[in-house]
Amino acid sequence: MKRMIAGAAVAAMAVFMAATPARAAAPADPVRALQAKLKAGKGVKFRDVTSLLHNNDKITFLWRTGKWQFGKKGVVASDITAEYKQYGGAMFDYMRGLKGGRTIWVNGRSWTTHPVGEVPEGKKYEEDFLGMTGGHVGTYSQLVNPAEPATLKVLLKGEKQGRTYTGRLTSAVLEKVSPWFRASFPFNRGDRTVLRYELTLGPDSLPRKLVTSHLAASHVSGGIEVGDGRFRVETTYTAWGSKVSISAPPKSEIA
Repeated sequence: MKRMIAGAAVAAMAVFMAATPARAAAPADPVRALQAKLKAGKGVKFRDVTSLLHNNDKITFLWRTGKWQFGKKGVVASDITAEYKQYGGAMFDYMRGLKGGRTIWVNGRSWTTHPVGEVPEGKKYEEDFLGMTGGHVGTYSQLVNPAEPATLKVLLKGEKQGRTYTGRLTSAVLEKVSPWFRASFPFNRGDRTVLRYELTLGPDSLPRKLVTSHLAASHVSGGIEVGDGRFRVETTYTAWGSKVSISAPPKSEIA
């Protein structure tokens, strides 16, 4: 009799467990999720769009597509292609001379098809002596890199709502924690410009979208009037952990 009761109890428990939906796994820690992707030969693709917001107008002038190659600690190489549209007036007059093109950055050195001057005839790239990740036009694009664990930790300190984090940080903080920021914007020199940000994570706890904005005047020297507009950059990330291999251009193509 006892065996029959015990058997019935086990059967009932099995039916109950089968009928109970499986509890959803807890979201992974975003920093650990990122670190799991930082493997040699792997990377992520991204696309960003930069606009100038001024007097209720939104003027989109810079589009970029690119990919990052990872090492164990973060980004070790990038390949970025930019499309730039020149406008006139205020800030755009200051930006005259910028142009789109391709920039390859590998371990602190970079080569670009769109330097400040012109690439010598018969050559395709010129080495950027500052080692910038996106050339001069890239200083107007996304300067915050959530593929760096230290940078991601800072972004996660923002106010959380669902999978989105919003907040503010200074360029001085970025200069301290982010090798990408220092390589992308070497003109910072301790500036304390405030950047607003909104970071959205995917179901896998990895960055899916990052929107940042900051005063356009932070790009110019004191005394130059460019208005009170803001640069807004929206970046989306795809194919985390995909195979990525980036190398310097052939020597025959470099001036």
